[in-house]
Amino acid sequence: MEILAAIAGKLAEFTVEPICRQVGYLAHYKSNHQKLQIKLEDLGVARDEVQHKVDQFERGGLRIETAVRNWKTRVDAIITEAETFLEDSGHAHTECLHGFCPHLVLRYQLSKTSTKLVEEIDELYGKNKFSNFEYDVHPQEVCLLSTGHYSTFDSRSSIVMRVMDELRNADTEMILVWGIGGVGKTTLVEHVLRQAIDDNLFDDVVMVRDVKENPDLAKIQKEIAMKLGMSIDENHTLAERASILGDRIKDKRTLVVLDDVWEKIDLLAIGLPRLVDLKVVLTSRSRKELSLDMRTQTNIPLDILNEEEAWSLFEKMVGDVVKDSRIRSVAIEVAKKCGGLPVLIVTVASALKDQNKLHAWKDTLRRLGGFDNKELTEKAYLALEWSYNQLDYKELKPLFLLCGIIVVRNHIYLVDLLRYALGLGLIRNVDTIEEARDALVTLVEKLKDSCLLLDSDINMCVRMPDLVCEVATWIASRDQHVLSVGYGCELKEWPDKDFFKRCSKMSLKSSNIPMLSQLSGECQKLEMFYLYRKSVASMEIPSNFFIEMEKLKVLGFTKVRMLSLPPSLQFLKNVQTLCLEECLLEDVALVGYLGNSEILSFARSNIKQPPKEIGQLIRLRWLDLSDCAKLEVISPDVISRLERLEDLSMRNIFLKWEAERGGSNASLIELKDLSQLTALEIYIRDANILPSN
Repeated sequence: MEILAAIAGKLAEFTVEPICRQVGYLAHYKSNHQKLQIKLEDLGVARDEVQHKVDQFERGGLRIETAVRNWKTRVDAIITEAETFLEDSGHAHTECLHGFCPHLVLRYQLSKTSTKLVEEIDELYGKNKFSNFEYDVHPQEVCLLSTGHYSTFDSRSSIVMRVMDELRNADTEMILVWGIGGVGKTTLVEHVLRQAIDDNLFDDVVMVRDVKENPDLAKIQKEIAMKLGMSIDENHTLAERASILGDRIKDKRTLVVLDDVWEKIDLLAIGLPRLVDLKVVLTSRSRKELSLDMRTQTNIPLDILNEEEAWSLFEKMVGDVVKDSRIRSVAIEVAKKCGGLPVLIVTVASALKDQNKLHAWKDTLRRLGGFDNKELTEKAYLALEWSYNQLDYKELKPLFLLCGIIVVRNHIYLVDLLRYALGLGLIRNVDTIEEARDALVTLVEKLKDSCLLLDSDINMCVRMPDLVCEVATWIASRDQHVLSVGYGCELKEWPDKDFFKRCSKMSLKSSNIPMLSQLSGECQKLEMFYLYRKSVASMEIPSNFFIEMEKLKVLGFTKVRMLSLPPSLQFLKNVQTLCLEECLLEDVALVGYLGNSEILSFARSNIKQPPKEIGQLIRLRWLDLSDCAKLEVISPDVISRLERLEDLSMRNIFLKWEAERGGSNASLIELKDLSQLTALEIYIRDANILPSN
């Protein structure tokens, strides 16, 4: 009996529940039918919300994720199926009259189908929350597109927040995001676009890419209109279409992003008047033209990634291979060579992804360092060369190339730039050192506006990233026959003699170079010679080294030990600037032969007493003896002979000035003879020695 009872129990499990469910289809026909109608309405609302976001992202030029598209396809299919089912005439035959239901089978089938459709709708409704709706069309920036990863970069997230704040500001109509090509402007505004959509700030969001130079207003207008779902009548004029477009957006909150704008765009001609609810975001490589010509209220610079962010991006892209201790140190240097430019970091890292051969990493480092091979750097190179070619002032291009020649460890001191630029005649239409200094600041600001130079945390200094420097030296070599050896690099042998016959400038920022004697008599067209050692060391400069360098205008030595200047120095009649800085010097009397020199600097050198022969440099306008810690004596009546001197810098020099003439040291009274002096920096131990007048 117990066995029979157990069997009966099991039979009940398999028969009673299904029977109850089948009976339920009959009993709950109406409620199942009504539930389906409600669920269908909810799914329709969810589909419309997703479709609205999809439309906005597509107007912004973004591609929609496959998962989103597949969901929409399934939803469209189930909605069509459910609507067809609900409209089926069979439902009319399911009513019961006086408790009599003639079509129980039909009622059962329809109720069961309703339940099945409700289950499918519930499943789809539960999947309508997507972490990512879209992906970008630019594969080289794909790693930046993850919202979580992108926001981890403080330098980016802070700017995204700033742009978003401006979009919420009722007084802001137009925003300019500017920065060097490849720095990630497009990626940033795409992130802003996503955030604006997620925050529901606008009814319509449109992004037009690659506006470039000579913008085609009709094309831009057409793209905006089409992305807003408007039909375009090709027979209408630009003005007529502008009026229609203006009417379309005037009553809606609209965001228009114009990416990579090279010059002024007449927004009114397109149909984008200044409206309270219309926000326009521009991206460009240059600030000045757009900020002035288009009157942007907010101009936001986008700098390169800092070293930590650059490495984080590089490491994420290149994969676990950099965990190999053999490769990691080289990989860090490769990442640095990318100059903080996301486009270059991604390009290089992608090429090296999962590369576990050390020689391949070393080869990449060499190629990036030498910039001979443009395969990996083509996009960044083209962006930088474009910025260079857009420099419209005559002084800007040669000044930029000069920056690339004298930059050390990515930094350029403005005082050095001014001395060399003046010596080469690169600053025009100025009469005084003071005017030249003001002009240089203006020119440097223009280079910063073009993102070819960056601000520095060092006072009176600017930065030039590695990649920018390499492009500058590459262009200088190509266009001006310049030989520039980067800081710390090795030059195993000189170029051929034909190169030196054309060479106009030589910058050797290295301790490892061939013998200078091989260049004697070979550089007839040389205008600038600059030698920078990593640490103070002796350097053999042949006595005849400067013979046949009559065109030399600028001569600079840094951290060089010289017992005496080479005798051939006396033949340099055209030298305008001579800098012997951080040098160990003994006999420098030969500077007296450089009668046309206007700028002379011994800054941070070890001289104890400037040679009396300096007094022969009657054309000298700028003398810098700053930080010469051992300087104790300046011969009397030397300074007073420099009647054209405009700038005398003796910072941190504790000279024992004489109160009157006739002593063993220079007198403060001598300064009265310098009628052109406009800048003076000296230290006076005792105020009592100041002349009464």
